[in-house]
Amino acid sequence: MVVPCLAALVIAAAQLPAPVPGVAAPPSEPAGAARADTDPVPVPAAEQRLGDNGDIIVAAPTRKVIGNRVRAATGPVSQNVPIARFQAPVCVAVGGLPGRVSGEIAQRMLEDADVAGISLAGERCRPNTMVLFVDDAHAEVARMAKSNHRALLGVGFRARRALLKSAGPAFAWRLTEVRTRDGETSLPGDGPPTFHVASASRIVQPVRQDVVTAVLIVERKAVVGKTSRQLADYAALRLFAGARELPGGGLESMLTLFGSSAEPPAQLTAFDRGYLRGLYTGAANAFAFSQRGRMAGAIARENEAGAPATP
Repeated sequence: MVVPCLAALVIAAAQLPAPVPGVAAPPSEPAGAARADTDPVPVPAAEQRLGDNGDIIVAAPTRKVIGNRVRAATGPVSQNVPIARFQAPVCVAVGGLPGRVSGEIAQRMLEDADVAGISLAGERCRPNTMVLFVDDAHAEVARMAKSNHRALLGVGFRARRALLKSAGPAFAWRLTEVRTRDGETSLPGDGPPTFHVASASRIVQPVRQDVVTAVLIVERKAVVGKTSRQLADYAALRLFAGARELPGGGLESMLTLFGSSAEPPAQLTAFDRGYLRGLYTGAANAFAFSQRGRMAGAIARENEAGAPATP
């Protein structure tokens, strides 16, 4: 199993040097396959026009605008395999920051998972979702790749290369496994994986893609000025949903936390909440275009509902 390597990472985090002074709140992120080689395209947030009385009227983003932003966040996906999501209960571990801050990040991530409909493992569980803060994120990932660290087992050559080419300061990846729609693993034997499938359908796929583990490594100096809520929400999107970072200028999202000079949102936005909820709604073996459609619909409903009250 790959999972024990996460516990090893947690132990290693406890031995790291003290965090950078001035950290307002911890970072976040194990998730999402290594970033794609192509950069997402910015999308206009909403249409604006001038009203008869001179007021600026901002229209809600159209489904096309939302759909483009969803595709930018998911990146290129294969229609032969559904978008990956957690099926097993999630267990979160955070290391490399003061205990109180790490605890706040982990607790907020679990709250995000619960709201999205993801099962939680409970106390004394074995971590399958790991967020680690280090002094030099790129050097740490390069070291792990060179030593063929267990946390990277199962990450293909192209994904590793894309990961190492990333500029940082956050590096995320997920290990996934293709299973039947009922969760059965492939049959033993050499060659491509084969499965026993009870029936075929044109509406859904006979297989699903389960996330086994998710890892996020963040550079400590990048979290200065960020709150634990922002870091946790960012990590939840990268790890639970496999979302890619987004540039600023489009629909407001926590996925711009490290990639935009604009002021980041304080917590999950309507786009972020709908993205998470939409992914975890419906059958896990749905076609990718169907999953994207559910996500876009959930985002539109979140926009209509408005922002939730901040506790």
